Amino acid sequence: MLQWARANGCPWNGRALNIAAQNGHETVVRALIEAGADVNKVKDNGLTPLYVGAHNGHETVVRALIDLGADINKARDNAATPLLIAAQFGHETVVWALIDLGADINKAKNNGVTPPYIAAQNGHEAVVRALIQAGADIKKENDNAATPLLIAAQNGHEAVLLALIEAGADIKKEDDNAATPLLIAAQNGHEAVVRALIKAGADVNKTRDNGGTPLLIAAQQGHAAIIQILRDAGAV
Repeated sequence: MLQWARANGCPWNGRALNIAAQNGHETVVRALIEAGADVNKVKDNGLTPLYVGAHNGHETVVRALIDLGADINKARDNAATPLLIAAQFGHETVVWALIDLGADINKAKNNGVTPPYIAAQNGHEAVVRALIQAGADIKKENDNAATPLLIAAQNGHEAVLLALIEAGADIKKEDDNAATPLLIAAQNGHEAVVRALIKAGADVNKTRDNGGTPLLIAAQQGHAAIIQILRDAGAV
């Protein structure tokens, strides 16, 4: 069947390659490529077999595709790469495979989101640490000037936040609304994150462009425990 498809120019083997990659069938992936399937074939939305394999966490398929010529940094229509999608879903072994094989660890999507940012956003500590170890830029901002540390604070991911602080992330860096990680964490009621940021030296009285402080925003949101933590740390 593979030989017939190749001889007759049938797209069946191209579609089959994406399906095999999606479902983690390494042997089928290799057979299809050997029979002539395009390893970098792009679907309408920009998905390649490698992107699909990375998305679904199939390390052996990812390694096979790259070994057989897949473009490791080929992005889909929103500029997301295989590494970025693997980081988004917390596929640590796939992330390491892509790093080991030369993926661009700082390549951003159209909105400026990088692999470290999206891993931090989703609370994937092991992936964040892998990217840090590989030398990723953890201070790189998205289009709203938000850093991986700020999004970790926003979503209450304490372990990720601590990993980023240990690696030298700027705890005072504001987004384009002049909101600091501490203010965002206070707003969302993340007590452990607030404590971690204060311990790391965050300014508890830093105001944003509208005059709001972490204490004021915590009061507005009714976060009594946060208010007490901030007061104990000298907030006024």
